[in-house]
Amino acid sequence: MRIGTLSVRPGQRRSGQLVLGHYPDGPIVAPLTVVRGKRPGKTLWIQGCLHGQEVGGTVGLIRFLERLDPARIEGAVIAVKLANPLAFRGYARNTPIDGINLNRVFPGDAAGYHSQQVAHALMSTAIGHADALVDLHSGGESHIVPFYALYRDDGSAASREAGRLARAAATADIWASRDAWLDGALLTHFTLRGKPAVIVECGGGGGVSEQQVANFAGALEGMARALGILPGRPPRRARYRVMDQALLVYNRKGGLFRPAVEPGAVVRKGQALGAMLDFDGRVVETLVSPNGPAYVAALPRRYMALHSGALIAETIRIVEGG
Repeated sequence: MRIGTLSVRPGQRRSGQLVLGHYPDGPIVAPLTVVRGKRPGKTLWIQGCLHGQEVGGTVGLIRFLERLDPARIEGAVIAVKLANPLAFRGYARNTPIDGINLNRVFPGDAAGYHSQQVAHALMSTAIGHADALVDLHSGGESHIVPFYALYRDDGSAASREAGRLARAAATADIWASRDAWLDGALLTHFTLRGKPAVIVECGGGGGVSEQQVANFAGALEGMARALGILPGRPPRRARYRVMDQALLVYNRKGGLFRPAVEPGAVVRKGQALGAMLDFDGRVVETLVSPNGPAYVAALPRRYMALHSGALIAETIRIVEGG
């Protein structure tokens, strides 16, 4: 297998770099690790830090790689630990050069602006080497998300396989998304190309707990088992909570956000999600769920200072196992 700066033979673990673009004085590279089993099998692409603040997934990926023995696996794992190096170095959600959310511009454009070129490099390399893809995310600095798996539910064979992998990701909460605002996401275009892709979300709020690291590593191990890369059966839940359509909630008043529920809560339509407080401690706006019953998939951290028009919540309609 040849990828980036690496040539990896069966039974090898190698680390190198994947060039995604160029600074004025040299290449922009992502750290790359490939673990290739002695026996043939599926190849899984895993990436973290597509948004630069979301380091929990990358730590979980490192933990997963530490346990990965080339002698025990079939196929290969390709790990891109910093999929957006500039955003990571700038500790930013969006790419600092152009201010773009990289996960909204896939499949990218080799002749486009910077983020489009990075998206094209990631997409073309992943689709050329991998049978399945996992993209690791969190709430970053400002928001907190519960532990769930997300796939693009378009009715295709790739989508059905992604749903199977999502159910092996060590969480009972599954978002089968058809949301138009994810049309530019990597998992959407990987699925459209006929290959399964899953996002795993967990944590945020400017910190990473050991439990969150374990969640990411466990999700990766489960999906690797489901693909036959690792031996053994993947974890299965007796019951899953499945969501589909997400409605986003934005505030009209600035101030300090005080949540009324926790991320991962199940709420009814019209239930309070939290309030905006002014600097005399008065409630100037109460935010409610437009969905119900709904899963609260993201909230700002407690007492986050927010301007008007900030994302307050992702509320996802529950269609099964509520």
